[in-house]
Amino acid sequence: MKEEFEKNGFHVLRGVLTNQDVERLSTPIRAAFCKGDYDTFHKGPAYPAPGIHSMGPRVLDKHPEIADVSLAHPAILAAVEELFGEPAILAQYWSIMRPPGAGIGDRPFVNGSGTHYDYKPWRCVGSNINWMFAVIPFVDYTESAGPLTVAPGSHRKSIVLPSDGRVHQVDAAKVPVPSQIELVDPVLKKGDVVLMDGFLWHEPRPNYGNSDRCGLYMKFHAKSSPPACGPTIYPSSVHDFLSTGNKHVIPYHRGDGRFAAIQEKPVNCIEEAQILIEDRNAKILLIRNNAGKWQLPKCYAKEDDGASILDACNVMGSVINHFKDHYGLKLPWLSWLTDIVSKTSNNDEEKESRCRVYGHRMLSSAIILDHAEEDYTWMSSLDLHKADKTGEILNGSEIAKWMDMWQNQTDEDGNPVTRSYGLPTTHVQYFRYNGNGNEEGTCRIGEFNEDGAPIT
Repeated sequence: MKEEFEKNGFHVLRGVLTNQDVERLSTPIRAAFCKGDYDTFHKGPAYPAPGIHSMGPRVLDKHPEIADVSLAHPAILAAVEELFGEPAILAQYWSIMRPPGAGIGDRPFVNGSGTHYDYKPWRCVGSNINWMFAVIPFVDYTESAGPLTVAPGSHRKSIVLPSDGRVHQVDAAKVPVPSQIELVDPVLKKGDVVLMDGFLWHEPRPNYGNSDRCGLYMKFHAKSSPPACGPTIYPSSVHDFLSTGNKHVIPYHRGDGRFAAIQEKPVNCIEEAQILIEDRNAKILLIRNNAGKWQLPKCYAKEDDGASILDACNVMGSVINHFKDHYGLKLPWLSWLTDIVSKTSNNDEEKESRCRVYGHRMLSSAIILDHAEEDYTWMSSLDLHKADKTGEILNGSEIAKWMDMWQNQTDEDGNPVTRSYGLPTTHVQYFRYNGNGNEEGTCRIGEFNEDGAPIT
């Protein structure tokens, strides 16, 4: 399996789910589409009208039991973790419903014209550099229903570059014109599961049949490859349902109903953000608070109003705008470090909030902040520890830990990680490498101009 996966970028687990398993999984998902309880309900004609109707993890809140036949299925999870060689974390739980007529336009469909891949540094579910799909078809993906075709070996055209000591750039392959793309049909049947490398090119074909074509599209990432934009937040109900041995698959969750979902607009499940901004000399920016102590700069956070379900939980746009407006800092990218969860009780009601912590390294030495309204300083790791001992820093031990994680490329447990570049959802306007029609070559993710815009 591993040799085939590394060579071709995909592997099909045949007949992993029984018919009863598929029905158990698909029944609540189909019912949610029928009720209009899905994330794209307010965009365009609703199901069962032709279209690509999408639903995120909301179904897991009411039906956590379907985890047993999807994200925590023993054979699926074992295969994913065998290919990673380490624990896996769920990045995406996305159901797609394609009724008859979906994908059919005024002109005949050209095979290869819908080819793309899902490495997208502006999405929580696409900003990993070691991750894979696990696709479960609810029906046979026949020629009439619309097969999911793949381009064997295409994942090797994208290259993760060596780290600069903090983050990895990526030379992302440009998808060429359809005539230069070779696609094969893995002939997916109900009960099969196809595992696909996150950089693999693939294409869903139109539904020319007379019945729905639907399935579940999960993404997992290796624990050592965190999402640059930060993790997707899931309902706590599914985390609580999982067995002790499987809870590691969903470490990021909320119990107050604020998880990755679109209700006309995104459900904002990240309230605040803190940024560990490092200069070229390994000093970090600290701001003096009202109590006279130093702390990391902090701001309120929210998702972009126009975000889709696949953009959910990326609050970088609001954070980057805040630092530009309040400090005159142009932060073209960020990379996620950790989330801080706070819970408070008020009149027997428990309230939950989440603060997302990012890292960023500037190319320059410590700069003067013309727009800053507070006192500020740039502090080295040594000075940080000294100031913490004298009580001059708020949460100094936490900041020191994040600084160590950032500068030594480790997680909170001290294990090595591979971080990459995270971008606001609006930065999609700069990129077209992952859709067909390009000249052959690569697009480097991680280069920016003076205004902070990606150089593409």
